[in-house]
Amino acid sequence: MRQTGRDQDESMTRLPENPVSHPQKFPAVLLFGMPGVGKGTQGTLLGTMNGMFHVSTGAIFRGLDENSEQGREIHARIDRGELVPDDLTVRIWRGWLDEQIAAGRYVPQQETLVLDGIPRNVTQCRLLEDHVDVLCVIHLAPESDDPIVDRLRKRALMEGRSDDADEAIIRRRFEIYREKTEPVLHYYPQELVHTINPLGTQMEIKKRILELVIPAVRSHQQAG
Repeated sequence: MRQTGRDQDESMTRLPENPVSHPQKFPAVLLFGMPGVGKGTQGTLLGTMNGMFHVSTGAIFRGLDENSEQGREIHARIDRGELVPDDLTVRIWRGWLDEQIAAGRYVPQQETLVLDGIPRNVTQCRLLEDHVDVLCVIHLAPESDDPIVDRLRKRALMEGRSDDADEAIIRRRFEIYREKTEPVLHYYPQELVHTINPLGTQMEIKKRILELVIPAVRSHQQAG
């Protein structure tokens, strides 16, 4: 089973100054939605399948060596609740991906990226254009925010994160998402954007995603 989280990140001591040259764009599926809709869970499930490679930007950041210059900067920003600059985010993401290619963990010619946590805004969309070929965007969107608020509060209490259990804070995060991140949905051609219900069992949601991802990947393979 492939892992793209902390286990792989711990083996990375530093990122290359200049990413390895790969002329092709990497085929990618974007998992998109507000906090708590299950992007990480579904990305992990998809990443266990042959031909799919899950990339969590949050896991990449958490796995950075805290003693490195980039690690200190990223962790300091996260601790202050600040966003990581867009160009730095994409540079770290691409450097990590090149590490995976060099180690043989990701084979671009055989696997489709499942991106979770990037792009977070339109600027990042533009910065990623030279790196990825977006096959489809899976928008995980509930009809109401309330079930996701309940999910996040329960998760925060289970993990002992009392601040994240505050409903006002959660709803403010949703407002920021809609203001800063949701415009990404309008950046890509609308025929690539598919909205699904993120509520249900993990397998039910995975089935909904696969019903959209499979034809998109197949079409790309046939065209290539």
